[in-house]
Amino acid sequence: MEGQCETGKSLKQLYGKILDKENLRENLAALRKRVKEGKELEAFRQLLLEKGPEEEEQLFEELFRQEDPKVRKHGALLAGELQEELLSGALYRAYEREGTLFARSAYLKAMLNLDMTFCLEPLKQHFGKLLKQEVPPENQKHYREEMTLLRELLSLYQNREHHEFTGYGERYDVILTTNRNYREITAKQVHESRVFLNSLGVKAPGAQLKELLKIRTFQDLLFGLDVVSLEAEPEQAALGLAGSDLWELLQKAHGGGREFRFRITLSGRMMPEKRGTFVKKCSFTLEQESGGRLRNAPSDYEIELLLLERAEGTLLPLVKLHTLKDPRFSYRKHSLPVSVKPSAAALFAWLAKPYLKEGAQVLDPFCGVGTMLLERDKLVKAGTMYGIDIFGEAIRKARENTERSGREIYYVNRDFFAFAHEYLFDEIFTNMPVRGKKTKEEQEIFYQKFFVQAECLLKPGGILILYSNEKGYIRKQIRLQGNFKLMQEYPMDQKDNFSLFIMKKRG
Repeated sequence: MEGQCETGKSLKQLYGKILDKENLRENLAALRKRVKEGKELEAFRQLLLEKGPEEEEQLFEELFRQEDPKVRKHGALLAGELQEELLSGALYRAYEREGTLFARSAYLKAMLNLDMTFCLEPLKQHFGKLLKQEVPPENQKHYREEMTLLRELLSLYQNREHHEFTGYGERYDVILTTNRNYREITAKQVHESRVFLNSLGVKAPGAQLKELLKIRTFQDLLFGLDVVSLEAEPEQAALGLAGSDLWELLQKAHGGGREFRFRITLSGRMMPEKRGTFVKKCSFTLEQESGGRLRNAPSDYEIELLLLERAEGTLLPLVKLHTLKDPRFSYRKHSLPVSVKPSAAALFAWLAKPYLKEGAQVLDPFCGVGTMLLERDKLVKAGTMYGIDIFGEAIRKARENTERSGREIYYVNRDFFAFAHEYLFDEIFTNMPVRGKKTKEEQEIFYQKFFVQAECLLKPGGILILYSNEKGYIRKQIRLQGNFKLMQEYPMDQKDNFSLFIMKKRG
């Protein structure tokens, strides 16, 4: 029957039971479910309008004063679904006097849907008190939930401070994350500091950022702290971070600032469900210990605190500042899910540097958004460059990226195997397409055709540089066709899946 709920009551009957205070918990839960699903929200509003605003406010005031905390919770959540501004005062007063922890968050969830400007100052003061409050372990879950919602509510009315990185002239202890196999390439480009190789890449104590940001072969620039080891317990890890020089680093890098929004990222072998709990507890404790100067904002953060699990069970803390604008790859406005990272393309160019010729005519037959050609040209200035891709969106994005770089590259939206050119090229420099849905047989044929076409387009003595995970097919074609000599093969990952191949056309 239309208008009936699972229990057989119509919406009007259900509302009548609530007015009569009959089985309040069950009937409120049933009413809230139907209103929350949106199907009968307007119908319920009409029922309330028949009573008038004064009686509506009185009904909710009475619900907020019921002895059963679950009734108060359902009442608050129902008020939030209605989004009636006249209930904002009653919600705030009920929140102020609510003594049951699990119910307090319900009022805050409701307030997120209403204009609470009138009570911002007391809410801010209450937030400050909560930050300093000692909370027993058994209450921390509800306490964290209340803090999270209260922070979200206050943020709706605050002009957030956006920090700008200004400390380019300062010296910092940093780690440049790199391909582990070729850390030395990045290390030898650091001239203003001593360097040490570690498992992440290159450590440069006391380095100047202006010089480091000229290096293209590292992926991330991470800042170190004076605490290099944290206990793998969330509260203890937070205490270690709070007692470190983290705040001093933030002040030095930004020329001051009252508070910073952060996110914690934990990497390692910890199970995902345990990792999530760890991050929540650690973030909560750090916010408390900082007195609110560090605000947990996992979806709107400026700084990222990276906690890396070590083999012995401790954590290495590092800081990634998202306020630091990295100018190295500013040309790359567009990318695709399959696009090569620009720092990886820069590394490929460095590995191939002994074979790259200034002023060379260069072709990328699977150019994507143009990254491989642009990074090759940044290292050794090329002559005319051509990029080919069968995917039209990639070509459009490559053209815009190239325009932003200030360089000229000729892009052709065409299948490489149908491409012909009036003169031969000095180099082919490309990131080979992965197999995808092709069968092994189809992929082998693809590589066979590729080598035939590459030979047709390269000058005698021309260089063929491929990044690929199909080393078996490449070695087979070199052996069968006999037109290319393998000059170098560089394994690019620890599992030896991807490699960079450098070949020379005979003749």
